[in-house]
Amino acid sequence: MISEFIVPPRVPNYPKVNQVLGDEWLKRKVEDAIAASKGKAILHPSRMSPTFGWGGHRLVSEVKQKVVNSEATPILDSLEVDLQDLGNTVLPSDLPDRLRDEHGFSKAAYELRIAAGFNRLGYYPVWCPPLKQPHPEFLILEGKTNVLSVECKKRDRRDGYETQAGKFWKHLQYELRQGMSKRSLNYWVKVSGRLFDLTDIQSLVSEILSTIEKTENGESTAIKGRYHFEFIKLADPGESIDMAVVNMFPRGDLGINMGKGYRAMVGPLKDPKLLRMEFLDDPEQRVRGVVRNLKNAAKQVLEGLPNLVYIDVNIPSYEQEQAEFDSMVDAVENILATGHRRVSAVVLTNIFPSLSLDEYLGWRVRTELVMQPKPTAALPKGAMFPGNVSSTKWLRGYLSRPVS
Repeated sequence: MISEFIVPPRVPNYPKVNQVLGDEWLKRKVEDAIAASKGKAILHPSRMSPTFGWGGHRLVSEVKQKVVNSEATPILDSLEVDLQDLGNTVLPSDLPDRLRDEHGFSKAAYELRIAAGFNRLGYYPVWCPPLKQPHPEFLILEGKTNVLSVECKKRDRRDGYETQAGKFWKHLQYELRQGMSKRSLNYWVKVSGRLFDLTDIQSLVSEILSTIEKTENGESTAIKGRYHFEFIKLADPGESIDMAVVNMFPRGDLGINMGKGYRAMVGPLKDPKLLRMEFLDDPEQRVRGVVRNLKNAAKQVLEGLPNLVYIDVNIPSYEQEQAEFDSMVDAVENILATGHRRVSAVVLTNIFPSLSLDEYLGWRVRTELVMQPKPTAALPKGAMFPGNVSSTKWLRGYLSRPVS
């Protein structure tokens, strides 16, 4: 097991990021985020809580904080360094779209980190072209003969929820907006939960409507604590809010904006109803998510090649990591002991922005290598890769450049 804190180098400018994302894209998004925050202050200034506000794209949020509070930008700096170090490779054609997407960004940036790590070790990453059949992220070439297949996964709290939660959301948002329209209630409402049962819909909608009819903002639980909802009044019946205010509210995992004038995407939104649903994370679901990612990765690796799978377990805090990381390692070891022999090894990582003891803003990194006991194709002897505990002491030189 490797665990450390990495401070990425400060990057004076970001030519590669701007080239990939598109000129002015990041600047424009940050300006929109700042404008939305100012608009937020006008809307119920004394009653806004930290759960409200700009919570979309991680890169945009980080740069906004830099503009407002002069904070460091480890996400942006690391992305620029990775893109620079991959300058001699052909990047995937869909990379700009994935990096611009608020949900796709983290996974795409993780793939770039791993690929850049291989590049710094002297290997040449070649991305697999978009194919209809399952395939790995990229191949690693060394010389003319050695080939390693690499698949990257980043556990997401939405993993495994999609089918049931999607059905739940479809019924919930319909019933909720119908009820809000009949009562002329113009609110932002976010519902969160871990497991979603369709038989709860009617009772949940009834509890939400009866609660928001009585007060303008707050939060509550429903159905014996199985669901939690937050809400805030946006406007009186017949009134409007600016689209800048609409855009400041994050969609969550699933979301819908309703109101007259919405299709225009500009100008005021009359009788606004902003509905959101969020999946909550817990230890049991996180372990299941890692196992599910491994099973999906095993379907994407290539027959006859050594295959290395990276999974970022995506635990957001040091305390949770200390409590849960070993359980995830155990789960992966158990899965590999009973199957998925095409997976030669798994590298579990946990990487998130954090403050060091000296209050430097950087990356908290933990990684562990789990070997397949009976691989159909073993890793090449002497192979080095980001997170290889037998050949490298730390990830510093691979996930970001050493501090000078």
